[in-house]
Amino acid sequence: MKFIAKYKPLFVLSLLCLFGYGCQRLDATKSAAPNPNSEWRRIGNNDYDQHFSPLSGINDRNVGTLKLKWYADMPVRDGLVGVPLVADGVIYQSGPLGLVFANDLKTGKLLWTFDPHLKFPMGVIPSWGARLSRGLALWEDKVIRATGDCRLIAISRKTGQKVWDVQSCDPAIHTITAAPRVGAGKVFIGTANADDGVGRGHVDAFDANTGKHLWRFYTIPGDPALGFENKAMEMASKTWGKEYWKKAGGGNPWEAMTYDPRTGLLIFGTDGSSPVSPLDRGEGAGDELFTTAVVAVKADSGEYVWHYTTTPGDGWNYDATMPFVLADLTVNGTPSAVVMTAPKNGFFYVFDAKTGRLLNEPKPIVNINWASRIDMATGRPVELPEAKWWLKGPDGAVAFPYGMGAHCWMPMAFSPNTGLVYIPAADAGTKYWPNRNALVGAVDVDNYYTRNHGGPFKGLLIAWDPVKQEARWQHDIGAPYQGGTLATAGNVVFQGTTEGQFVAYKADTGEKLWSYEAGGGILGAPSTVDIDGEQVVLVPTGSGTTSAVGFAPLLGGNAGGPPRLLAFSLNGHASPLPAKPPLVPMSEPPAPRPDPKLAGLGNAVWNGAGCELCHGVVVIGGADGSVPDLRRINAARLALFPQIIRGGLFVNSGMPDFKEMISEAELPALRAYILQEAWRAYDQQSSSKGAR
Repeated sequence: MKFIAKYKPLFVLSLLCLFGYGCQRLDATKSAAPNPNSEWRRIGNNDYDQHFSPLSGINDRNVGTLKLKWYADMPVRDGLVGVPLVADGVIYQSGPLGLVFANDLKTGKLLWTFDPHLKFPMGVIPSWGARLSRGLALWEDKVIRATGDCRLIAISRKTGQKVWDVQSCDPAIHTITAAPRVGAGKVFIGTANADDGVGRGHVDAFDANTGKHLWRFYTIPGDPALGFENKAMEMASKTWGKEYWKKAGGGNPWEAMTYDPRTGLLIFGTDGSSPVSPLDRGEGAGDELFTTAVVAVKADSGEYVWHYTTTPGDGWNYDATMPFVLADLTVNGTPSAVVMTAPKNGFFYVFDAKTGRLLNEPKPIVNINWASRIDMATGRPVELPEAKWWLKGPDGAVAFPYGMGAHCWMPMAFSPNTGLVYIPAADAGTKYWPNRNALVGAVDVDNYYTRNHGGPFKGLLIAWDPVKQEARWQHDIGAPYQGGTLATAGNVVFQGTTEGQFVAYKADTGEKLWSYEAGGGILGAPSTVDIDGEQVVLVPTGSGTTSAVGFAPLLGGNAGGPPRLLAFSLNGHASPLPAKPPLVPMSEPPAPRPDPKLAGLGNAVWNGAGCELCHGVVVIGGADGSVPDLRRINAARLALFPQIIRGGLFVNSGMPDFKEMISEAELPALRAYILQEAWRAYDQQSSSKGAR
């Protein structure tokens, strides 16, 4: 932030703003500046998005005595994952269906709820996106929320009333699942489309105070016959295959972006091209800019500055939309302003923030088999044929890391004290094989292949040295889909798990210091603030569609648990969390058992229509969340099956009409597949009871 103060008090406040500790409008009636550690206004806390706190009241010597201070049951069914933001003694949290909650920091009391009243009915993609939310942004006196129906909304922090509301993308082809980012008086937001093969990804900038649209940067070029928006798009078009604009889409910046105050750049990541198979995206394709890339543009204008493609010609869904961390590091003896990221492809990258140049050789953080290394002479991966499933015939291939990523969207933390990055990582492989009928890129995937075939299938917490490009320590922590991290000056790293534990580790050595049974899955990263001299750690919990841990049983985790916000302190005195009620036993599914061959055809319909986006890969759905667990389907619902799938019976509740995607002739097969999974789950339940 470039701000020159005229008087000393203003200068002090400007320095606090520079380090991300709460830039508020000055109030002449206040005699002193607020404690900067009493607020957490950005997702990553400081301007560098490091998910680091300078607080040390809770430290490696006393964290073992951490206790629950209070908990707040949230008035929704789906779990929460956004980092709890804090300003002026209030916690701000996003929920499903565009909801925003404000809770009192000292007590957890719900102060207000904002409902944007999403515009149903929706198509498949926005219906899916409407239930996902990875957080909020705060700017001065506003809370800023993106919605699944492609809106960006500013809300008064004090009253919970809408200030402005703008359309930022086309809900016919896109949705938004990301948290907005802010910087230099602007709000930045990207798009998502679940790899459905249509649409050009883009990033938009809006005035934070008025909602006025300022600029748009498309991440892939359009039809050359219509002209190019800028020189960057003209350059990008030369890297795509024949008639790409008719065959491919993608490049969506569906999560991470960071405003860098040192350079005035907005740095964001993009997902891959779709269809997923490179053979289907146009003959003669090259790097397909700017997909699976880290891109930097001028925040003031959206003008292209630099890019780096992490996975050229991606065929594995190795998105580069994972969180960025900024830092000032000495690499190879040279002090540098750096950008760090660990995208899905398994390598860890350290870039010069001004130029995008690699500062050291990226190294893999987990097992990989798609590339042997990154060639520093060219900056490109040295690819291996083993994982190229699209060249292997109908049997496909197994690729490491798996399609959900060596590191996915969950925030990673950096501690300037230890010099380490704390990465929630996954070591697993995915089986890919061609399916010309699939919605998601003409490919079928089995993200659980290595679990079922004896390969690695685990979550990791890795303390990574970005200068030496090596792990200092790591822990196996359960299923390969785990929560974001928080590092503190107390030499502590906090992380939650999908199994429902909230854990503290010693930041320099990795020693496990403390854990707490949180009663629900945790994917979001914690935050921490000071309340009247007492350090408090905040973390959101709960299973369901928003938190995307409804499939936790398949991963080996613990589905279920109500949506809550938990607060911990050394002097906590709250009553223990209520015991999680046991899941109601499954009733015997409707008879007769389905024909296995017909159910197999239904599995293809399920995958091809994208049903797994909301209902899970094997019909598990959202567990305790708002999306039904179809393994519990009853005869009454089965009788309404045609009206639900093709008649739009529940469109105003968020269930899309699949008339254009699922034919009437395919309904019996889809019905058989759902019943097959219901019977499978019921048999497992009966077997488990018998074993006891």
